[in-house]
Amino acid sequence: MTRPARADRGAGRYRRCDYCGYTLPTEPHRGERGLFCSTHCLEAGEPNEDEGSDEAPESVLEHDAYKRFATGVEPLDALAPNGLPADALVLLSGEEGTRRAELSTELVWRALERGERAVLVAAADPPVAALERFFAADWNVLPALEDDRLRVLDCFTGRLDDREGYLASRNEWGQFVADVAGDGIVEVSDPDDGREVADALVRTLDDLEMTETGLVAVDSLDALLRDGSVRDVLAEVRATVCKARYVPVAAGATAGGDAAARVGEYAFDAVVDLRLTDRLAPEARLKRLGIRKLTGASHRPRWLAYEYAPERGLFSFDPETETERVYDIVGPGRPVDAR
Repeated sequence: MTRPARADRGAGRYRRCDYCGYTLPTEPHRGERGLFCSTHCLEAGEPNEDEGSDEAPESVLEHDAYKRFATGVEPLDALAPNGLPADALVLLSGEEGTRRAELSTELVWRALERGERAVLVAAADPPVAALERFFAADWNVLPALEDDRLRVLDCFTGRLDDREGYLASRNEWGQFVADVAGDGIVEVSDPDDGREVADALVRTLDDLEMTETGLVAVDSLDALLRDGSVRDVLAEVRATVCKARYVPVAAGATAGGDAAARVGEYAFDAVVDLRLTDRLAPEARLKRLGIRKLTGASHRPRWLAYEYAPERGLFSFDPETETERVYDIVGPGRPVDAR
């Protein structure tokens, strides 16, 4: 993951440990290769004579880029310029009509663009319908499906009374996408069993070797959270996926809905609000995005007006001067062939 560069260890008010990179105590531990904050850092940062090496192990500073990441989503990165913590469970709290599903889709796409793997937990729609949102944005995920860089956890099909009938009724394009995805679509037989969902996610991450890389997007908690024990299961996912692996999980939910209320916003490390307003431009119902909570990183406490366009994804704009221009861009859309 991409992390903003850390300031030079010797710069500023405090000297920093030559292994972990954090501030030194008043009386640091002195070694052949520098100053260390603790005996553990001294032992880890000095040459390993037992193994016949005269080179010191690489500093943690050289390989901790996994701890924060830039999402690639313009409004989010503008509000969190130093990146989001990669060990965060993020709630995307959106009103209807705020393009919350498109935000989840873009987070997955930006991870794939960075060359990472991603998992999409599809609970609100069948897997092929969830994948269709990428194609609607002109983001071609066929190579990622074919190369096994994208997996879809199917938490929808198991709820259907006639699963076979659904599969047989898919049109030619839907069947083609399913064939390309192949085993990349992982069906959860009982999506109402939170434990089974969590276990399937962990197995998928193990299979993809996703540690310190990638992203999980859940669409959505409203459709997924039907089991009473889901709060405990979500806490376990936060511990075993986010905290242990440094793989962020972004979960969408309807603002003020039952799902978020049952879980409790305190269970999340970050809360991103997506809202509608007509106060900024009386003739238009604008969307605005803000970060209400972000544990472990700084953020700008303000609202940004945003819109969505294919290929570009979510982008911010000045509602006082750019509203008309923005809706000239996103309003017409692509021409539709007459039938």
